[in-house]
Amino acid sequence: MALQIVPYFSYFDKSFRESQTRNYTLSIQLWLKGLVFTIYNPEKNKFIGVESYLFPDLKSIDQLPSYLGKVLNNRPSFAFPYKSVFLLYQNKYSTLIPQPLFSEENKNLYLGFNQPFQENSRIVFDTLKNNDAVNVYYLPNLVVEKAKDFWPNVNILHFSTALIDSLSINFKNQVDQKTLFINLRIDCFDIVYFKENKLHYYNSFDFHTKEDFIYFLLIAIDQLMLNPEDVNVILLGYIDKIDDRHRMIHQYIKNYSFISRNDNYGYSFVLDELRHHQYYTLFNALQCE
Repeated sequence: MALQIVPYFSYFDKSFRESQTRNYTLSIQLWLKGLVFTIYNPEKNKFIGVESYLFPDLKSIDQLPSYLGKVLNNRPSFAFPYKSVFLLYQNKYSTLIPQPLFSEENKNLYLGFNQPFQENSRIVFDTLKNNDAVNVYYLPNLVVEKAKDFWPNVNILHFSTALIDSLSINFKNQVDQKTLFINLRIDCFDIVYFKENKLHYYNSFDFHTKEDFIYFLLIAIDQLMLNPEDVNVILLGYIDKIDDRHRMIHQYIKNYSFISRNDNYGYSFVLDELRHHQYYTLFNALQCE
């Protein structure tokens, strides 16, 4: 009997209609261990659905297409035609290049300089329009083929592209040179730092313990010539107040807060079950169009 998967969580507004998906925008965050997707109604300027699946037994990228099929078995409308589709693919095999230095014919050289070769993958890039940079990364062929099979109009971006661009758009002229954004994932975290409304620093750090986490964070703060006593840390992603990583931040960082929702969009009341900071990047992905 084939393995079935069920949603980790599922929230849909009563206004959601499977027959109306051609009028909606679908945004998906996909990584090796799961996916989350949102449904947005442009006519109402409102998010009306979100659903998450975990893939704890998935060991290889080659298995991802079959797990997307399992999601489809549970939620047939997942692969219905949509007005627009954004797929944020999350992996660590990416690198940023300043736009003036970028040449498409050399994209493999940029990526090969600091990332290991990935078999059965293509090298693609996103242009960060608001940050004068190009994000070059490996994208598994099987993921691309399955996504285009489901949604021919899919717009695939690297997760870090949407993270950086959404923050730069939403916080333009609103942060000073002491503001640091930290996006927490399950076993890694991202640091984004802007200076004079331009991307000054981005990096992703793997960690295994809470001590690893705070060590890498404090080292980065020091390298940016900031001070844990007066840096203003804004948190987003997979973290809450009972998290060990939150306890470390509380211990070592004086000023921190959780990011707020983007008020330019409306949100169904059923989405109040979610922590507002947890899927910030996904809810803001359509700004990258």
